[in-house]
Formats: sequence, C-alpha cells, structure tokens
Amino acid sequence: MTLKSTLLAVVVFFGSLTIAEAQNYFSGGTPGPSTALGWNFGRFAYCLTQVDGGNTLHYAVFADGSYTVTNNPALAVVGALACQTGNLVGIFVTSLNPFQWNGVITYPFQ
Repeated sequence: MTLKSTLLAVVVFFGSLTIAEAQNYFSGGTPGPSTALGWNFGRFAYCLTQVDGGNTLHYAVFADGSYTVTNNPALAVVGALACQTGNLVGIFVTSLNPFQWNGVITYPFQ
C-alpha cells in the first residue's frame, strides 16, 4: 500500500511539472497621431475583451481611434473602471515602433 501511495504521489508531482509554465504578458496596440514616449493621457471610448482559445486579450480604444491591448489581467482591471466611467487615463509608452507600454494610471475624475 505504501509503495502504491508513493508511486501515485510521484506521478502526480511529475505531471504537475508539465502544467506549470510562466505567463508572458505583453502590452501593445496602435499609437495615436500625438502619442509620444512617456505618459500619454486620454479617455477610453470603449473597451472589450476577446477570448481566443487559451488567450484572453483586453482592448481599450481611445477617442482618437488609437487602441491598447494587453493580456495582463492586472492592467485590464485597472483600466476597466476608466472604461465604465469615462475618467481620465494615462498609459506609459516605452516604444513607438513596435508600440509598447508598461503602465496605466486612472484618475477619479473626468
């Protein structure tokens, strides 16, 4: 009985190693005409979440037609309130080509 229990524990342990893998997050999109490196501010016109197989992408479209996309759920939660209220939001742009950003801040006012 002890041998079977030990064998089961070893199989479960090695099976769990194949499931665990690091999540790679990205934040990109399309910059607007006046987008610059550093903090850029605006208001989201609308937001949407798209699930494609195992990927969940969170989009936020600014009023000027530019948009941001991320698969990081923590950044999506921060931006979701701004989508619902129309409050001012800022994103920290680190690269324009390819467009990449790594921070978001929302304000409690419009």
